[in-house]
Amino acid sequence: MTLTDEQAVRATLTNYEPVIFRAVHDGWKDWQNLSLNGRLLFPARSRACLVYDFIVQRAMAALHGDPAVRIIQRDETARFIFADSLALRFKKANGNGLGSNIQTQATLIFVEQQQELPGLPHAHKVEVVYVLNALQTQIAEVLVTARDRDIRLWSYAITPEANAEVISLATPTTPAAERGARIKVRSATDGEHSKTGKK
Repeated sequence: MTLTDEQAVRATLTNYEPVIFRAVHDGWKDWQNLSLNGRLLFPARSRACLVYDFIVQRAMAALHGDPAVRIIQRDETARFIFADSLALRFKKANGNGLGSNIQTQATLIFVEQQQELPGLPHAHKVEVVYVLNALQTQIAEVLVTARDRDIRLWSYAITPEANAEVISLATPTTPAAERGARIKVRSATDGEHSKTGKK
């Protein structure tokens, strides 16, 4: 078992922090630009799913081609592997500052320190979580967090470089028709509500 070490994580992610920070904030802006306020039956759930998708797309576009980064897409989620020694995933923070999760077997492997990820023995595992303000209208913080189940081991905030010009990441170029299902808002008279997973 490898306990996720904060100093090792910081050393690995230092050069990527501005990219990670911008991916999270630009993913949130992508959500805001949809202007869906008042049109959704389950706004918090829908927002979490869409923001997650947008953040991952932004991060994938920014990190594509970096030889030190591998991206594993599986089971409607993505993990970013840095230097084959650190696994990172994006999440919305819950009230304890940990990523919100559905308790699947894959989730348990990621959040339990004693379990190792398949093919990545001894890899450090962290979540990058975004914390919303009290009104849930803006991102208040972006944190790198290590956890053991429901216990936060440590976390630290990341910010853009103090002297760097902040530039939005390019929007992924996948044509809209190839991006997957569109959102259809149903009225209560439709008699059927779709069930969606929560990220």
